[in-house]
Amino acid sequence: MPANPPRDDRGFVIPHNHDEILNHHHVIRHTTPQDLCRNVDTGERRLSSGAFCESGDEVGGMSVDIEEWMAADGLAPLHYVTDPSHGAVRLNVAELRALGFQVGWDPLVGTNLHHGEVWGIGNGSGRRRKIANIAETLRKAQGED
Repeated sequence: MPANPPRDDRGFVIPHNHDEILNHHHVIRHTTPQDLCRNVDTGERRLSSGAFCESGDEVGGMSVDIEEWMAADGLAPLHYVTDPSHGAVRLNVAELRALGFQVGWDPLVGTNLHHGEVWGIGNGSGRRRKIANIAETLRKAQGED
């Protein structure tokens, strides 16, 4: 079992780079049909940079699944992508950290012990586009070309 993530006085995970999420590891970001936009030149529907936003809740990170930890427990990369209309992309941890983001563990007890967060994205669309540029599609969201 990995070392517990750091928490604040209220029990929320503090943004951090988890030592046991290694640079050669990958995280899985779920995508939805609502994350799609239409390219004005080609008309293709593709993932928008908005698919790589941080949540607005107390934790504030971009929700991901830690792929290598899932594999160690015998789970496939798309195990937590249960809605057939949803897709997923794979992101390399070293590339995320090289962009200045933190990648840490934020387990959802009873639901997803392989859950993590990517922190430091903020509201800048440029940072989200950088993430989109390193994303490898595992499964397209419904309606994605």
